[in-house]
Amino acid sequence: MLPCLTKVELRVACKGISDRDALSKPDPCVVLKMQSHGQWFEVDRTEVIRSSISPVFSKVFTVDYYFEEVQRLRFELHDISSNHNGLKEADFLGAMECTLGQVTLTGAGRCLVGRGTITSNSFYLVYDKTRLQPVVYKGT
Repeated sequence: MLPCLTKVELRVACKGISDRDALSKPDPCVVLKMQSHGQWFEVDRTEVIRSSISPVFSKVFTVDYYFEEVQRLRFELHDISSNHNGLKEADFLGAMECTLGQVTLTGAGRCLVGRGTITSNSFYLVYDKTRLQPVVYKGT
């Protein structure tokens, strides 16, 4: 594997998370996973934002970017129980898979060649009751 010369910063927001619990709004958290040798491993996760159907997370994911390698990403959306912060007790709401290259080429980021940082704009993960979908968000 070649040494990493570039990093990508990903900022995530969600829009339209449905209320599964009639008594309260979801407490969402997004988990970022990457695939390596056919297995998914957790890279990092956002903070939990209490009672929000359209959270904008402050957590910035920083990922090494290898230009000639397909890097598969999986964004998982969970509703964290107000009594726990762990995923064991959380409700799984959906997931979205893509490659890091797709994120940087869709307008959610720009590619800088050589040593440097690719800073993506935020992008939404829109929840439509069956799946998450990426949507470029023109904010920061």
